[in-house]
Amino acid sequence: MSNTSRKFNPSWIAVIILVGAFVVSAIRFFLIASEGGSSDEAGGLKVIRVAHWQLEPGFRESMQWAMDTYNALPHVREANVRIEQEPIPERVFNQVMNVHLISGTAPDIATKGETTIIRGNALARFYAPIGEFVNEPNPYNQKAYQIQDLSDELSQSIASMPWRDTFFDGLEGGYVESLSDFFAIPVSTAGGNRVFYNMAIMEAVKAYAYQTFAREALPEWMTDLDRSLGQPDGFLPLERAKQWVQGPSIPETMGEWIFYCAAVQAYAEAEGLEYLVPISASIYPHNNVILRYESEFFANHWKRLDFDLGTTLSSIEVISGFDRKLWDFEDSTFQAYFDFMQTIVSFYPKGFLGLDREQALRRFVMGNAAMITTGGGDAQSILSGIAGRDRPEDRFEVELGLRPMPAEDERWYAQLPMRMTEANIGGGVPLAINKQTPHFDWALDFLKFLSSHRINEEFNQRAGWLPVIVNTVPPDAMDAFVPDMHGAPKQLAMRFDSSDIPSSIRNTWASTIKLFMSGDIDYTGLSQRISEVLDNPDLGVSRAWKISLQKAQDASRANDRVISVERLNATLGVENALSRERSLLYNSMNSDEGISVLRWWKETKPSEPFPTY
Repeated sequence: MSNTSRKFNPSWIAVIILVGAFVVSAIRFFLIASEGGSSDEAGGLKVIRVAHWQLEPGFRESMQWAMDTYNALPHVREANVRIEQEPIPERVFNQVMNVHLISGTAPDIATKGETTIIRGNALARFYAPIGEFVNEPNPYNQKAYQIQDLSDELSQSIASMPWRDTFFDGLEGGYVESLSDFFAIPVSTAGGNRVFYNMAIMEAVKAYAYQTFAREALPEWMTDLDRSLGQPDGFLPLERAKQWVQGPSIPETMGEWIFYCAAVQAYAEAEGLEYLVPISASIYPHNNVILRYESEFFANHWKRLDFDLGTTLSSIEVISGFDRKLWDFEDSTFQAYFDFMQTIVSFYPKGFLGLDREQALRRFVMGNAAMITTGGGDAQSILSGIAGRDRPEDRFEVELGLRPMPAEDERWYAQLPMRMTEANIGGGVPLAINKQTPHFDWALDFLKFLSSHRINEEFNQRAGWLPVIVNTVPPDAMDAFVPDMHGAPKQLAMRFDSSDIPSSIRNTWASTIKLFMSGDIDYTGLSQRISEVLDNPDLGVSRAWKISLQKAQDASRANDRVISVERLNATLGVENALSRERSLLYNSMNSDEGISVLRWWKETKPSEPFPTY
């Protein structure tokens, strides 16, 4: 008899799960394909599916309300049309869309995400352009569909204005510049990034700090914060910190904010609260407040970097500044930013780069963080989470504030004289139409309905987001997220995360900063790693010049090709083709096929040939 053990191998569990997942996926694929193929000829039900990743409380319910309202319209019922939503978690959204777009089974409408196969001009391969429709009035803004008791002026205005002009950003959130067309319809916006404060913790920490100030000898954590003639590396005068502690307000300046963070740490240590941290941070950019200050630290270089003193800094103007000796890592601005980074990271939870958005929100809701920074899209999740805690004593009041800026007598004032304006915030949740949908007209009709004045206002009131249509009323809770129009334009700041910057530089910048944040490298190591890539002839500044010229040429030629198409359409009598051609001609007149890039090269390196591949 064999001595071989016949025990069950646990590895088979993974195989069974994998096979089961494959079977479920295959069945789902078949059902979706069958549903998508329901034909008009047979009088079958036409199902238009909408995929999105907004799983925040209220959004799905609001979307369902809009769909139910649309499905109940007489002309929609007569056509046997039904709109359905498919919420997909953000973590897997890109993978799901990649598979279904390639297989031809993708939803009719989906959030226009930057997946691995949809980047740049590749967007046009899978999603339909809608530029020919956005200059017409939205039929669902007509009198019969409007909110009751609108003023005559507003009623006539929204009924007659082009669909694109009804969006607060002129539909910029759905425009793809490289393709010279509109590809998506935004339905909401999260507004500006704000600081959420746990007021129960603030009250306790202020009481602790007030008692600490009363001591005969102040502790080291306090004296290290003091900014004076003898200690210029401090953050604010302690006398002003004492005044803030005695008042009722949240931190209004950078110095007060830093002081509060340090006080939270000291309070947590004194009370034995090992899980309490000042700031609940994660890998999610909106939770990492450091990144929100990058543009503000680097906003003072634009006059030196800009070749023509225009309205924006191009990627080549930023990157070539390193080659032109206009900035480097010895620059006081760069040193100040990374000094700021080290300071703020010390107030984050350990291992924050391994935490995701949900974990950061949960930490704050559970009362284990004094504050969190995020956009309005998370407001309902946070507030409903706090209100839904089982014990009344665990619930707490939340107050919202802008990210603080330093006062004149505080550290970093010289590097942070002005915040960036939020005027450039555009529409969010951009919904695009699948190019392969057999029901394009109905998909477009639903997007018009969802972005109409009455429906968009009600939809966002229910969801707790900001509407994207002009003259709509936002939810009261979202007033704090209305974009702050004061400050300098973000287009004038140096940015290293722009998609126009070569990926070799952009990825090195992002990965090296993470290593610096985690403490794996120091400032010297950071500057060496990034400088080596910038100096590399195949990966750095030289490559940026080549890519900048190529993109300028490609954009000009793509625009000219579209002009030719619109000229043909105009000749064939297609409505609005002539107006689109005129608009494209204006774009063509303002593009130069990269001549300006070549001129800038000659001005900076007159004796060297332009880099070639």
